[in-house]
Amino acid sequence: MSELVSVIVPTYRRPDRLRRALDSINAQTYNNIEIIVVDDNSPEDEYRKETETFIRQYSSSLPLKYVRMAQNEGGAMARNRGISEAAGTFITFLDDDDEYLPDKIEKQINKFDVSQFSHLGLVYCQINFMDNRGRFRKMRAPMYACGNREALEKHMIRNLAPTSGLMIPKKVLDKVGGFADLLTGHEYELILRILARGYNADYNTEALVNMHYHTSGRISTSRKKIRGEKALFHLKKNYFPLIGKKLAKRVSYIHFMDLCKRYNQQDDRRASLIYLKKACQMDPLKVYTLLSYSGILADEMLKKIIQR
Repeated sequence: MSELVSVIVPTYRRPDRLRRALDSINAQTYNNIEIIVVDDNSPEDEYRKETETFIRQYSSSLPLKYVRMAQNEGGAMARNRGISEAAGTFITFLDDDDEYLPDKIEKQINKFDVSQFSHLGLVYCQINFMDNRGRFRKMRAPMYACGNREALEKHMIRNLAPTSGLMIPKKVLDKVGGFADLLTGHEYELILRILARGYNADYNTEALVNMHYHTSGRISTSRKKIRGEKALFHLKKNYFPLIGKKLAKRVSYIHFMDLCKRYNQQDDRRASLIYLKKACQMDPLKVYTLLSYSGILADEMLKKIIQR
């Protein structure tokens, strides 16, 4: 296959990391690529000026389009702007602080060519996690789910892949729409929508993206993240009729235990216990739930000891 691939790179307050991301695209073994950098910094922000300066000075062997958002709107809306500017048959995404391995695009394009599944709506790959010094930490727990039903059921339990691991035909995005403006789970909701429309999924067994750990801007234990997870669960419930009561109950249980943990991290014991009770209602024997809660308490105690 030799179709044009559009790589959309939203960037926000990370001009110092953008070079690594763009260099990894320019190093791809697949050559028919256009790069679309979407600057989501506010026009009056110093980061906008720094990013503009960097883009002017950056030398790319591939066609590079630089698009400025009128104001900061978040990663989902920046990616949607990139999709609207894209000319490629296939769309991929790369966060500005991550990087592709050299054969990422070639192997994903090839998967579309050789996949046993027709009506293919997305291909995803496995992911490497890197530390803040750029060293390999571990591979994200692999996801090997293909087709429609299997992919939908496993995705309801755990996200098939982060945004940078996806490749999606532009015609599919045109049909189902782009990213929803959510507090969290943008790619999760998009994948869910694609699968619910009957498209198949396939995957590369290899890790083809390095995701770099950083502490700035992380909201994993914040109130905003909790609100986002609640809103995302509300959307998930719309798809429960597609997966049956047993799996829907498991999805609910996982959500309740996740909020139990997050509220505990916020030292909100009352809310944590409310969601523990909700989880217990999904667990007839209660033993597994209580063991899990004990683990949550032990982890928090250990963190506080280490911080001292």
